[in-house]
Amino acid sequence: MGNSEKAERKKKLQEFFNILVIPFVLSIVGSVFSDMTLTALTGIAPGGHKGLGFGVGGLSFGIMCAMVYLWGRPAYLYLQKPDEALKDKIRRRITNIYRDGLLMIVIAQAVSLLPALFAPGLLNKPRLAAAAAAFFAQISLLVVYVDANLSKQKTLMESLYSGPELYRVRAGFTLPVYIKLSIMIAGFAILPFILIYAAFFNRVAWDALGSNLVMMMGLSSVVLFSGLTSVYNGIQKPLDGLIGRMRRVAGGDYAKSRIYFADEVAYLKAGFNDMVDGLKEREELQDTFGKYMSIEIARELIHNKKVNLGGENMEAAVMFCDIRNFTPLSETMSASDLVDFLNKYFHYITPPIAEHNGVINKFIGDAVMAIYTPALGSDDFAADAVRAAIGMRAALEDLNASGEAPGKVEFGIGIHCGKLVAGNIGTAARLEYTFIGDTVNIASRLESKTKDLNTDIVVSATALEKARASLGAGIKFEPLGKVALKGKSEALEIFKLA
Repeated sequence: MGNSEKAERKKKLQEFFNILVIPFVLSIVGSVFSDMTLTALTGIAPGGHKGLGFGVGGLSFGIMCAMVYLWGRPAYLYLQKPDEALKDKIRRRITNIYRDGLLMIVIAQAVSLLPALFAPGLLNKPRLAAAAAAFFAQISLLVVYVDANLSKQKTLMESLYSGPELYRVRAGFTLPVYIKLSIMIAGFAILPFILIYAAFFNRVAWDALGSNLVMMMGLSSVVLFSGLTSVYNGIQKPLDGLIGRMRRVAGGDYAKSRIYFADEVAYLKAGFNDMVDGLKEREELQDTFGKYMSIEIARELIHNKKVNLGGENMEAAVMFCDIRNFTPLSETMSASDLVDFLNKYFHYITPPIAEHNGVINKFIGDAVMAIYTPALGSDDFAADAVRAAIGMRAALEDLNASGEAPGKVEFGIGIHCGKLVAGNIGTAARLEYTFIGDTVNIASRLESKTKDLNTDIVVSATALEKARASLGAGIKFEPLGKVALKGKSEALEIFKLA
């Protein structure tokens, strides 16, 4: 392994190693609070702990250092030789750091009281109180110290977990936020106040009290400040980040939040990430849904909650558009070339449909069926259908001029308007929202007639009558007389778009 790789790994694990100096910090805190407790209760400033081992160099300190070394050893080994098993051990250490730290303090404190088994006179009430105060202060510091370090562990977490794992809550022992805050306040605000009160109650002289009191107050101030910083980094900052991400999600950027702890904030982040995944999935579903079905229809169904098997009558204009002589054209192309051609063709000719408030109901091979109705945004539906047909004619000319088609492409368009039925056809498990009725059939028949009439756009007299006032004199129509349509007993008067 090169030195640069080892240095890079060490940099990533530096935040983990920072936690390992905690025996020194805990020993200092234990020493300060035990000294202050003994002074407040006895009026005598101790010159040492006579074998109780609270301070640096004591028996409990050595035991604590040994336990922390064993706890952090996987990280040292990982620096020498990366191994997934070692990485898993480091993960478990981080996940259960509160539990492990608490257990270490209990063991170290128990060891510190061992001398009392051989010298019972050492274990009087003041010294028991000193041991209890040191123990509680160390537990309080553990919460503050761990939070202060873990709340800034971005690099460490990125080195230990893969991308998806950073967005999930990891199982393990943790402390609720209110317990963390309560312990911090009790250990470095309430406990010092109690010890100061005890000192004044016992009328301890300032000469004996001064240095211990200054040390305790200074240390408590530093720890409380660090605790507030931890609260900001562990609670306020993540909440601010969530608020910012919510704004980004509202703008369409589905950014998730990384999870470092397993506390209430972590579960809040996890819920937010689940929401983001759900929203992203729904948008992808909507995007895919819109490719297979008109998104305008989907919105109408959602808005009016018409997802049922019923139907409704509506006034609409129906347009059918079909490629002329498609079968001979398709026989000369491979399957992939044919699909590619149809996609390019529809890419050109369908935009005018939407531009003029039309809705594509379905593609039928090389044909497209479009609907124009007030229920889906086309108030002037007959005129909109004619304007769309004119735009499609121009778009087809652009396709032929582009050279992207295998030859000259021609189409036929039939437009008719009247009453039709719109509804969901199928079963409760799978529905298709479609339009049926005589108006649809006539529009389809008119499109078929375009080839016989040697024209590209045919409009029924009924549709033209509704559209003429809006179209004005700029758009010309030529009468084609009456034609007989399959399935119709009476001939239908039609016009071609000049």
